[in-house]
Amino acid sequence: MHCQLLLAICLGTASSLQPLQQRVRPPFSVKQRVRTPFSQPTMALQPLMQQIGRTTLGTAVAYKVAKGGHKRGSLNEDGAVAAFAVAAGAFSCSFRSGITLLCFYKTGSMLTKYGAAVKQKLEDDYVAGEGQRGAGQVLACSAIAVACAILRRVFVGTDGPLSLGVGELECLGNRLTLAFVAFFGCCAGDTYASELGILSKAPPRLVTKPWQMAKPGTNGGISALGTAASAAGGIAMGLCHGLFMFPLSLRDVAALAYVGLLAGAGGSLVDSLLGATVQASYFCSEKQKIVKRPTATTTHVSGLPILSNEMVNFVSTALVAWAAYAAPRRLLLRFAT
Repeated sequence: MHCQLLLAICLGTASSLQPLQQRVRPPFSVKQRVRTPFSQPTMALQPLMQQIGRTTLGTAVAYKVAKGGHKRGSLNEDGAVAAFAVAAGAFSCSFRSGITLLCFYKTGSMLTKYGAAVKQKLEDDYVAGEGQRGAGQVLACSAIAVACAILRRVFVGTDGPLSLGVGELECLGNRLTLAFVAFFGCCAGDTYASELGILSKAPPRLVTKPWQMAKPGTNGGISALGTAASAAGGIAMGLCHGLFMFPLSLRDVAALAYVGLLAGAGGSLVDSLLGATVQASYFCSEKQKIVKRPTATTTHVSGLPILSNEMVNFVSTALVAWAAYAAPRRLLLRFAT
């Protein structure tokens, strides 16, 4: 009897101690003994290293572009500083943002030099070569887009493909990407139209009075060649921004090219309407060409002297970028998955 009682007490004690033994764990295992913030350096430091590398490379490219432009005479000192700032800002956000910006400036400069002999006869302020641009011109054709890229980087994160799910079309990332592409599509559309349209053999027509022919170089003048060039410029910016996204998505490329087309053609039309109404054009009988400022030998042709050419560019690009930001569903619905 005493043996049975002693056995029961021992078994009860053992069973009561079993949960405690199960709960007690070694403070650490051999594999977990040394755990520091540097245990997984690749995973922790990879995004930071990518950002540092992209920013460093972007700054170097921006410096080379600005220095080269200033050396060639295409940028004055203020323009070179502004070009460096916007290029470095674009590259620090993503490679394709910086490449799109450079694509716009490079192709625009090439078209400015194209047909130089004809342009010297028709344009009062044409400068052989690329022409010298100041900070105002540089920022008017880049500041809003770079701001969109920075906002996307801050509030959305690393640059990535469009979100083409039906319920995701209006997300902030899509809005800012479309605004970026639309801005440069509008800039390129206006630049391509101006640089190629003036070479058209057919005389332009005033956009507000299409039945009335205008002198080449008149603000608000449009031609078939200029309109086609504006559409091509917009498509080029959309393709550039889409093709430099990795991994490549053909659906994204098509969507961005479509947005660029609308921005290029539509933006050029907005620019022409502003040029014909709130930007003055004068014909100089002495020089036999359109000039920007009135003199004793000029006759007013069109527009009110309210906005400068840089202001017209800024307003038109801002309107087009805002339209793309505000209407992502309308622009992307046909490409939704």
